[in-house]
Amino acid sequence: MLRATILLELNEDYVLSHVSDLVDGPVVVTNCEVLGETDIRFVVDAGEHRDEMADRLAASEVVRDLELVGDDQLLITKRSSGALPVIRENHGMLQRMSQFYGRSRVFDVVVFRRADLKAIISGLRSLGTVELRRLKPFVGPSTRLSKRQAEVVGYALERGYYDWPRGVTVEEIAAAFEVSRPTVLEHLRRAEKKLLSDALADATTPANPR
Repeated sequence: MLRATILLELNEDYVLSHVSDLVDGPVVVTNCEVLGETDIRFVVDAGEHRDEMADRLAASEVVRDLELVGDDQLLITKRSSGALPVIRENHGMLQRMSQFYGRSRVFDVVVFRRADLKAIISGLRSLGTVELRRLKPFVGPSTRLSKRQAEVVGYALERGYYDWPRGVTVEEIAAAFEVSRPTVLEHLRRAEKKLLSDALADATTPANPR
């Protein structure tokens, strides 16, 4: 499992391009969340330009929702410029968009295989110029899982396998990893057992006396 930081320089302006010129330098993004197949929700530090930035965003048809947060932040829900569908179609998970400025966007993406990352970069080139800024192993919440178990469970969780109704079937997971259905079930079973064992151990471990 790998975590990649990708710089995308878009070929054309989008709604965020029209608000970033209000500030001096890149706009910092926090608390980023993916909603469905095409939408993204995030908080930006708008500073003294928050109200003007909010007015410009509210006028755009791609902005689904807009809320004022604190004294100088905005909570924005909008349709992706096109990057999110490319990432998801190639088995990647968008961790966050960390900043934007003009036509530039910086994304942190988790991928299962280098082939997935290559496909994502290839797909993003249809939107603009792509630069791979950083690539390093992704350390998940449990180091007891094998690499393959972490990949399968991460994919299943991201695609809604543990939701009700399920967002993805075992057969679809198997097809994504090019393995058999029993193999996927075995990966899930072993990973779930390890994660549950860790959770129960943490829950029953007495606190250290003061």
